[in-house]
Amino acid sequence: IYKAGDEFIMYYSAEEHICAARSKSPLGPFKQNTKAPMLPEKAIDHTLFIDSDGTPRIYFSRLRNGNEIWTAELERDLVSIKQNTLKFCIKAEQPWELVEGRVNEGAAVIKHGNKYFLTYSGNGYTCCLYGIGCATADSPEGPWVKDARNPLLQKPGLLCGVGHHTIFKDKEGKLKIAFHAHKNAREVHHRTMHITDAWF
Repeated sequence: IYKAGDEFIMYYSAEEHICAARSKSPLGPFKQNTKAPMLPEKAIDHTLFIDSDGTPRIYFSRLRNGNEIWTAELERDLVSIKQNTLKFCIKAEQPWELVEGRVNEGAAVIKHGNKYFLTYSGNGYTCCLYGIGCATADSPEGPWVKDARNPLLQKPGLLCGVGHHTIFKDKEGKLKIAFHAHKNAREVHHRTMHITDAWF
């Protein structure tokens, strides 16, 4: 859920399509006036990024040859996609992210200095080796270069299947990462939520 002016926007996936609904309160109720997905094709895991120049972008997983991460500019309503700006970002290719399926999903993008950091999840979410990697670029469109140290978070401590995260700054300006993990080493569901510190 993102605050946009005096409204709140909830991005959500429904039947493998990306959608958005609005509310005057972060508690809802959220309503979608136009009952249609943001894209006609199958896609999931969309997230908003507003660049330092004010340009709004969306990053999402397109269901093509596994899950690939794409981006596009948004209109000022933060819901309508500028179709002519759709651009491929990354796909599964590093050995650690090819254990189960061909999956790159759950993108989160932040800017630090003049660099853009695209963090994402690799492997199918039911895999114990589901983890989080990072790619960097000089532009929000890429080209993206995956970090040779990937995965940056995978099976920390006793946790298994960590991923589909978000990165944000708390009220004190400290960088945090929130993510889910499997219920335990034997069961995936119901997944648990965790949070910890992050840094560059």
